[in-house]
Amino acid sequence: MTNKEVFSTNKKLFDYLYLKQDPKKADAVIGFGHFDMKIPARCAELYEMGLAEKIIFTGGIGAGTADLGSAEADTFLAYLQKHYPHIKKDNILIENQSTNTGENLRYSIAKVKEEKADWSEKLMKGTLLLVANPFRQRRVFLTTAQILPHANLINCPPNSSYEEELVLFKTKQQNLNEQLPGEIKRIIEYPKKGWIKEEKVPQDILKLIDPNL
Repeated sequence: MTNKEVFSTNKKLFDYLYLKQDPKKADAVIGFGHFDMKIPARCAELYEMGLAEKIIFTGGIGAGTADLGSAEADTFLAYLQKHYPHIKKDNILIENQSTNTGENLRYSIAKVKEEKADWSEKLMKGTLLLVANPFRQRRVFLTTAQILPHANLINCPPNSSYEEELVLFKTKQQNLNEQLPGEIKRIIEYPKKGWIKEEKVPQDILKLIDPNL
């Protein structure tokens, strides 16, 4: 394929994965760990818009941590305290041990029950704003839908684009394009393992990662 065709293919994959909805009033916003500091910034933005009074940051050290040097959730909290010091710590819960998306949720549920019992009902059955790195947003949504089937989920990733994310990943010595097909394959394969909710991937997207599908 030409460079133009490669760019077009990867942009289509990215745009499919970048699941985005209009934010609405919710019970909490969950920021899923990554090296992307647009995530805590987006959570703070939603909080300041009055759309959620509670923030959960979840993430230890995993595949998306890159060079942060500490747990993702702890880095998010430090970012918030520096740039949004007026947000009360009592309104933030930190889960900093998980290493994958399923653990993000299971460990957060356990931490809420342990430290913020009064949040538990709203986490399990309320309305949640989900904030993840754009290319992970669809899988984060499907994982959350599997683990919290009674919650109302709204996808609110940071504002971005394929072009912007290419640059961000390059600053971390990572190639976004290499990760996109694998993300699609996880959405296909993980439901069979019970890890995420099943969703039919459009045929035109399947053909982009494997013409034989």
